[in-house]
Amino acid sequence: MNKTKIIATITHFYTEELLIDMYNAGVNIVRLNFSHAQAETTKPLVDTIKRLNTEGTTNFGILLDTKGPEIRTGVREKKYSYKKGDSFRIFVDEKKMDQDSDMFCDYPYLLDDLKVGDSIAIESGLMDVIVTEVTPNYLMVTSLGTCDIGSRRHINFPGISLRLPGLTEKDKSDILFGIENEVQYIAASFIRTKENVQEIREFLKEHHASHIQIISKIENKEGLDNIREIVQISDGIMIARGDLGIEVPIHELPYYQKVIIDACFEYGRPCIMATELLKSMTTSPFPTRAEVSDVYNSVMARVDCVMLSDETAVGKFPVETVQLMRETVEEAERHTNNKHKDFDIQTENAIELEKKHLVKHALLLADEIKADGVIVFTHTGNLAKYVAGYKPNQIVFTFSASQKVFNALPILFGVKGMKLAEWAEHTSENQEIAVNMLLEKGYIKSGDKLVIIGAKQRGDTMDPLIRITKVD
Repeated sequence: MNKTKIIATITHFYTEELLIDMYNAGVNIVRLNFSHAQAETTKPLVDTIKRLNTEGTTNFGILLDTKGPEIRTGVREKKYSYKKGDSFRIFVDEKKMDQDSDMFCDYPYLLDDLKVGDSIAIESGLMDVIVTEVTPNYLMVTSLGTCDIGSRRHINFPGISLRLPGLTEKDKSDILFGIENEVQYIAASFIRTKENVQEIREFLKEHHASHIQIISKIENKEGLDNIREIVQISDGIMIARGDLGIEVPIHELPYYQKVIIDACFEYGRPCIMATELLKSMTTSPFPTRAEVSDVYNSVMARVDCVMLSDETAVGKFPVETVQLMRETVEEAERHTNNKHKDFDIQTENAIELEKKHLVKHALLLADEIKADGVIVFTHTGNLAKYVAGYKPNQIVFTFSASQKVFNALPILFGVKGMKLAEWAEHTSENQEIAVNMLLEKGYIKSGDKLVIIGAKQRGDTMDPLIRITKVD
C-alpha cells in the first residue's frame, strides 16, 4: 500500500462503475471542483459515493474545492487580438469604455491598488502587461506579448496585496452544500492570510460543521508571505501551482514549493502537491518523463498527497493515469527512509505534548525492530494526525469507533483507516479485535511484528501507551 495519498478530480459524468475502478486503481480522495461544478448536478454523484462508502465497496474521502474570490475581464462578443507593444486601457466601469481594445476588470479597487510599473497577468499568464499610467477612470497598460482575449478571462496581480474576502457568496452556498452532504474537507481557494482561514472556520462553526477540515490553497505571493501563520491555523495546505506559477516567476516556483512543504512538515500539517503532475495524460495514454519525475520527486519531498485535476476530470485515460501515479508513488516510497523530524513539538497542553513524544518514539521503535506495521487506536483522530506528521515508514492501521474520525483519515500520510464497531472495555480486547481484522483482510500475516499506540484507562484518565506484539 502506498503511504502518499492520491486525490482525483471527478465530475458528475462519473458512473458508479468508473468510481469503483478509480478506487481500485488507488484513489483515496475525490475532489469536487466548484469552480465548474454545480450543486444540482453534483448531488447525485455525492449520493453514489456515500452509498459505495457505506456498502464498503469504496472508502473515499470527499474534498470540496471552492471557487474563491476570482478577478476576471468583462464579456466580449468576440475575441480581441492584442499585439506585443500595444497600449490599451483597463476600466472598472464598463460604461466608460468606448474603444474595441478597452478591457474591463471586475476588481473594484484596481485604480487604488495598482501603480505605474506594476505587472498584470491576463488569461492565466498568457499575456502580461505593464501599467504605464494611472488615471481617475482607467489604467493605461502596455502589452508584453501577443494574445487573443475573449470573455471573462482570469486576471492576476503578481505581488499585489488585494482587498478580497476570504469567502464569496458563492463559496458560502457551496460550503453549505458540502456540509449538508457530509464532505470531509474544504479546499479554500486564494487564501492570503490567517484571517481568511478564520473566516471560513467561523462559518463552519456557525453551521455546526467544525469537524470539516480546511485545506488552504496557496496561490499567490501574499499567501507565500504569510505561509507560516496560514499553515498553523489550517488543517492542511494545497500547493496550487496553476495560479501560483503566474503570481511568482516560473523559475522560482520549485523554491516556493519547498518553502511550503517545509512549513507543513514543521507544523505537522498535510501537504497536497497539485496541478499538472501528469498533464499530458489528459489526452495521451503515456506521460512525459518529466511528469513521472515530478510525481517521484514530490514523494521524495515527503508531501502527503498528490493530486490529479484535468487528467481525471476531463481526461481520456483517468483509470490508467491513477494506476501510473500509484506505481510511481510506490516506487519512490521504496527509496525513502523518513527520520521522524520533530514538528511543533512545543505546546502548552501537557497531554498533547505527551502524545507527540509518544508517537515519535513509537515510530523510532518501529524502525529499530523492523516492525511490519503500526496500529493506532484513537477517539479524536489526533494520534493519527501526529503519526502522519512524523512520516511513518510503516503503514499505520488506525482504528476508531467514530464515523467522523474514520471519514477524515484518508488524507493522512501512511494512515489506513479501520472502523471499530465500538470500543471494547479493555485495551487488550481492542488489540485482539484489531489484529484479527487485519489478518482477515490480509493486511498482516502470522509472524509479523507490530507496534501498538493507544491508551489505557486508569480511573478517570487515559494513560498513553506503546506495545510490541507478534502476530500468532
